[in-house]
Amino acid sequence: SKGAGYFYKVYGNPKDVVKKAQPGFFLAGGGDDLDEGFRWMCRLANGGDFLVLRATGDDAYNPYIASLCPGLNSVATLVISSREGAQQSFVATKLRNAEAIFISGGDQAHYIRWWKGTPVQDILNARIAAGVPVGGTSAGLDVMGEFIYSALNDTVTTPEALANPFHGRVTLDRAFLNIPLLAGVITDAHVAERSRLGRDIVFLARLLDPGWTTRTSGILIDEKTAV
Repeated sequence: SKGAGYFYKVYGNPKDVVKKAQPGFFLAGGGDDLDEGFRWMCRLANGGDFLVLRATGDDAYNPYIASLCPGLNSVATLVISSREGAQQSFVATKLRNAEAIFISGGDQAHYIRWWKGTPVQDILNARIAAGVPVGGTSAGLDVMGEFIYSALNDTVTTPEALANPFHGRVTLDRAFLNIPLLAGVITDAHVAERSRLGRDIVFLARLLDPGWTTRTSGILIDEKTAV
């Protein structure tokens, strides 16, 4: 299905089923996907509908997750590529019907620009509150903590951030997802592989500057690794 600002493709049964999911959070550090993490999310979904959220890209996750989790009713990918797309009733329905939600990698700036302050954000938080498991990798991981490196002006490297903690590419945001376990936390992926520890220390320090918090914590995850 296609509409204004969205694309949707389902693998499996297109008819919704209602299952009682169990809560859980899959924080993946990017790179190759972790089969074990997806199987864990599928178990929590309890035979329901597994939804992959993206801002760009295709439906490549559908056959991959379906092959790992044959007991699911369906695996679907929903690409929401604009604020207009985030307002569509079709998008809202698919989000509300999901028993597991996984936010793909890509560019977290798209998620902040296109989804924050829209029904997508509201429904995601309602599903979290209802006990639906949620996961994310790379950019998807980056928007799971209370505090977010938003990358609104492109990515920043460790040498750039350490040389100038107020560099124009050190852009921080907060409160996209309301996951109580991740209150006070900022996340990052590809940490060892892209030498990101230094920039992450800068992010932690910068969170103190606007008075958002008096204590900061980071969950910094290497590739092919998950919490």
